[in-house]
This record gives sequence, C-alpha cells and structure tokens, in this order.
Amino acid sequence: MSVKESLDNYKNSFDKRSKAFIEECISYGITEKEAKSYAKQKILPGSVVDKIPTLDTAVCQKVSPQLKERFLYGGTWEDIGETFLSIEEMIELVGKPHFKSWVTSMRENWEDSAPAIYPDAQLSVISVMSEDEGDYTLAVWNKHLEPEIWRYSGQSEQKFKDLLAWLDWLNGD
Repeated sequence: MSVKESLDNYKNSFDKRSKAFIEECISYGITEKEAKSYAKQKILPGSVVDKIPTLDTAVCQKVSPQLKERFLYGGTWEDIGETFLSIEEMIELVGKPHFKSWVTSMRENWEDSAPAIYPDAQLSVISVMSEDEGDYTLAVWNKHLEPEIWRYSGQSEQKFKDLLAWLDWLNGD
C-alpha cells in the first residue's frame, strides 16, 4: 500500500473513528456536545517539500519519498485530537520553550528515548497529540532511506520502521 492509499484510508475512516471517540468520551462522563467539539477533521492543501526541519534549527534533512508523498497529500491535518504538522508548524514548535523543556526532560530522564539517543539534527517532530502532556511523534533520521517514526504518549513509546508502518498502525492494519 502506498502512503497516499494509507492516508486516503485514514481520512475516509474518520466517521467511524469519530463515532468511537464520541462513545468513549461519553463513557467517561463527557457530554456528547463536548465530545463532538473535539471530533473534527481538517486537512489543509499539500505542497511540494524538499527538506524537513529538525530540532536543530540550522539543519534540515532531505525529504524522504514517503514524507514527500505525505506533504503532497496534505499540509496541516487536524484529526480527533492529533495534528499532523505542516513544515511551518514544525519550525514553530521546536522554538517553543515548552517543547524544548520536553526534549531536555526526555534526554535527562528517559533512557533510550529518541532525544536521549540522537542529536537534534537527526530528529523532526511530525505530529502532536498534546503539547501540555508531551505527546509527540518524531521522525528519527538514522541513515536509512526513510526515517523511523517514534511516538510518545504518556509513559509509552512506540517505534515504527517508517511513515507507512505508522500510518498502517493508525489505520488498525
């Protein structure tokens, strides 16, 4: 399956995922109206991207084939509490004090996390679930054609061999 097909599947599964999200929120005591206010999908137009910014603001990585396809498909993509970042948002986020603090904390307190293992020039932030909670998805540029994708949510870490594997996971494949 291509990145485009996987993104199509994710986009087209929104109604089903949104319904499940709303039902879960209601089971936790959140009103249906409030749950629906979070269950939104908005995809801005894509563009040609040649370089991906890293946490080192002086360094960009050459876009990989899968990431090139992802950015052609869409720019900012808001989807039920997660935002796939545009290039501009990636640059903006790495300059925020809260994000810098998260990276420092990961380096100092989470052995074998991507920030603890790799320098800033080999890390890019590609999605945000919660800035307040430090829930981010990183591209790890480790000499492969495609970067690995490492996802941090709460106290969990998930690693995917590349963007397509992460998208397959998001799609439940």
